[in-house]
Amino acid sequence: MATPRKKPTSKKVVTVKEDEYTPLEMHAIKLNEMYKAFRKAGFPTDQCLWLITEPGALPDWFQPTPSYDPIEDEEEEY
Repeated sequence: MATPRKKPTSKKVVTVKEDEYTPLEMHAIKLNEMYKAFRKAGFPTDQCLWLITEPGALPDWFQPTPSYDPIEDEEEEY
């Protein structure tokens, strides 16, 4: 009599959720999301890659601006 086969076990993928990302990780996420959005909008692959790598191709409002204001931080209340 043949021995019964073992059921294959699948390992669960553990996702580590971090609260903060490094600047490189944030940039990679932004590029990935932009690429997916351009592809979904119907752009061909070569144009998508050009749009996400060309610095002047995107409008100014798309680039995040820092929220740090040095004048506000210098004012102290007594």
